[in-house]
Amino acid sequence: MDSSVAALTAYFQDYAASSAEPSAARTAAFYTDTFMVAGPRGSAAFKNDGNFAIWLRQLYEYNQQVGLLSMSVVSIQEPVLLSPLHILATVEWGARFQKTSDRLITFRITYLLENSNGQWKIISYISEKDQEEEMRNAGLL
Repeated sequence: MDSSVAALTAYFQDYAASSAEPSAARTAAFYTDTFMVAGPRGSAAFKNDGNFAIWLRQLYEYNQQVGLLSMSVVSIQEPVLLSPLHILATVEWGARFQKTSDRLITFRITYLLENSNGQWKIISYISEKDQEEEMRNAGLL
């Protein structure tokens, strides 16, 4: 499985494109059956099941309400090889919102990825900053 910055950029651009779609199925396919998320407020584990699909749909609707126009990969740090199947990839994302116009809102998330049958799957991600607080600071909430 290619873990080059170019390959991971394409992977995460596809991930961003899937999250801009109303159907949750394509986004859910980026995750393992069980995964963990963490950030400044703590951590939680989730199953990739029907409830996750409902949550993804709600997230899509929320993003529409706050005026998210686009998400894109700004940069990816050189991935860290952890095992033959696992890497850490830190992505700097850029988001554009109706209220911020051309100003890019950036944030960083580190992903633990697993090579599952030739495809990367997200096992876990850790957000550097609290999304809600950052959105409030940017005047989006």
